[in-house]
Amino acid sequence: MSKKGLLNIIVISTFLIAVSINIHIRSGKSPLKIKESELRSIMQEGESFKKKKEPFLYYEVYKNRRLIGYIFDTRDLAPDEKGYGGPIEVLAGIDKQGILLNLEVLRQNETPEYAGAITGKRFLGQFKGKSYHDEFAVGKDIEGITHATISSAAVARSVAIGLHKMQGVIHGGQVAGYRRKQTLTLCPDFYVTVFIVTFLLLAFYLKFTWLRYAGLMLSMVYFGFIKANFISMANLGNIFLWNLPAWRENLAWYVLMFSGILLSFLFRGFYCSYMCPFAGVQIFLKKMVKGNIEITPRLAVFLRRTRFVLLWFLLILIIALNNPNVANYEPFTTVFLRKGSLIAWSIALIILSLSLFHYRPFRSEERRVGKECRSRWSPYH
Repeated sequence: MSKKGLLNIIVISTFLIAVSINIHIRSGKSPLKIKESELRSIMQEGESFKKKKEPFLYYEVYKNRRLIGYIFDTRDLAPDEKGYGGPIEVLAGIDKQGILLNLEVLRQNETPEYAGAITGKRFLGQFKGKSYHDEFAVGKDIEGITHATISSAAVARSVAIGLHKMQGVIHGGQVAGYRRKQTLTLCPDFYVTVFIVTFLLLAFYLKFTWLRYAGLMLSMVYFGFIKANFISMANLGNIFLWNLPAWRENLAWYVLMFSGILLSFLFRGFYCSYMCPFAGVQIFLKKMVKGNIEITPRLAVFLRRTRFVLLWFLLILIIALNNPNVANYEPFTTVFLRKGSLIAWSIALIILSLSLFHYRPFRSEERRVGKECRSRWSPYH
């Protein structure tokens, strides 16, 4: 058997094993029960809580044997709403008129750097006092978390759905199913994303060095430091796990993700050489240093292959553990979000330091772009 055939078998086998582990973990999980202490943290004035199962699961809250409100769990009322890292379970308390009194995030799988913001009082405090009649729209009556708008919107929608369904309980009748707005949200982010991707394609075809650098600068500034939106293993993991944001409200995300993936398949190395914000950081950093330490072709090939092995290993872990956060040691996230653990910062700084001195042209670019547009090799891109 050839090396390529053996490699294909290993790749397919590890992927199938990861999927099998994922299915086993999901099927083996029993529904998490809500503790009375969690109910009391939502409505401290409640003396007793009565569990109701029809028309869905919720709790009646009593004080002095009088009904004073309700508590619902978005896991039961809005199970399809997902944040960046998957479902976000919110426990919410309302009074007898359906006014939100308090809410708390019980379980989430968000990026650690933003989990605190999602569960924090500053974000959740905006919901208090709102009712079924409010819009719950991020950017309007809800202020989203910077670089975590997908998760912010997921929390807002899940609470809105819960409030809508609870109207039937409050008024003693059936309420029509919650309907999300069917209009596309073509915000400025969408138009800027389309413009930058189009500009990068133009630079690729014209093969002008200055156009490529201009495109990389645009990508680095906008996709990197401003939006922190780029193709990473965490994003790829979310795609494989089908943790996809609502497309009508996040069209710019879909344009960037799938245009980058598609163009990389059509034009080998396109994303890494033209679109990747982190590649832009490395290239512009290298321009500040004139020195160059040459590496042998064998070492260059070894490092390139090691990169692919590590990336595949991360993807397998994400799928097997059903958790995209295992890829949070990627330098992309650490650099552009300016947040990360000591280990994550160490990895990012080592890679950026090495990129000051180590170069190697991408073979795909040598064929397509020519000598004047060759991209130099770096330890990560």
